[in-house]
Amino acid sequence: MTTKDHTHAKTPVTIITGFLGAGKTTLLNRLIAQHPQTKFAIIENEFGKVPIDHELVVGAGDGIFELANGCICCTLNVELGKVLRHLVDKFQDFDHLIIETTGVADPAGVAAAFVSDMKVQNRFELDSTLCLVDAAHLEATLASNDDVAAQQIAFADVLLLNKADQVSETQLSQIQQTANQINPYAQVVAGAFAQFEGIDLLTIKAHQTATIEQKTQQIRPLLHHHAQLVSHSFSFDAPFDEDKFKMWIYQLLHVQSKGIYRIKGVLHFANKEKKVVFQSVKNQFVFEEGSTWDENQTPTSKIVFIGNSLNEKILQRRLNSCLDKSYFAKI
Repeated sequence: MTTKDHTHAKTPVTIITGFLGAGKTTLLNRLIAQHPQTKFAIIENEFGKVPIDHELVVGAGDGIFELANGCICCTLNVELGKVLRHLVDKFQDFDHLIIETTGVADPAGVAAAFVSDMKVQNRFELDSTLCLVDAAHLEATLASNDDVAAQQIAFADVLLLNKADQVSETQLSQIQQTANQINPYAQVVAGAFAQFEGIDLLTIKAHQTATIEQKTQQIRPLLHHHAQLVSHSFSFDAPFDEDKFKMWIYQLLHVQSKGIYRIKGVLHFANKEKKVVFQSVKNQFVFEEGSTWDENQTPTSKIVFIGNSLNEKILQRRLNSCLDKSYFAKI
């Protein structure tokens, strides 16, 4: 468990993930072109390829490619934390870090570095994970790629339905519904040629407490599922016992974490006046102080679990056991 330090300005980080051929590289090049005043550091974990337009490369050394537009790019061929520290040591003045994962990578493993490594946290702040989805082949991809494609969708903060021009409006509506069934937390935006209108993909702020509070309010306690992947949403009027909840979460994510991709929630802890925003990345988790409950608002905890074959009844029973028992004695 970690607590974030917001005392220093940090470099925002955007992770781009998605299926093979979904348009990740096109999106990356488009972001670079659309923000000429922004100096990007780019990490990509394809094997030996530079993901940006080759004519931009003006020099290379020490594993770093220097680009004509002032950006820098390197290949992730060692542990991510080492690459990040190397970038900080060699290049202090970049404005935004973009990491492009392979088409078969689990983005949670990349994001975990920004939660578990205190040195990394002091320099970087995860803004969002963007998942490129090939709208024309979503169902086929989900059916043929085991859990990988579903994990990418489940973990994303924004689902970018690319190639929407290749499907009908009815098909696009069904695709959007499928995406939301897998991940009710994600914002879904459709577009073509990796161009998406009405959204600034570099300032999603998905991990900030205000964003999580807002998204949580929009989610109703429902079961969403697609094949083996499910998302369970729970709501509680009774406050949680803080010690019991934190102990259970620790056990859940460190002992029984298999199949859990993401947890997010806004919690009401007994004897705390402010909301507590909770989120997990793999087996790392963070509790942050949120805003004060409105005077005319009944404090209500809402929490969402996304994962593979999660048992709703067991989760409900475990959450109930973490509620503050003194609350019921007062009723």
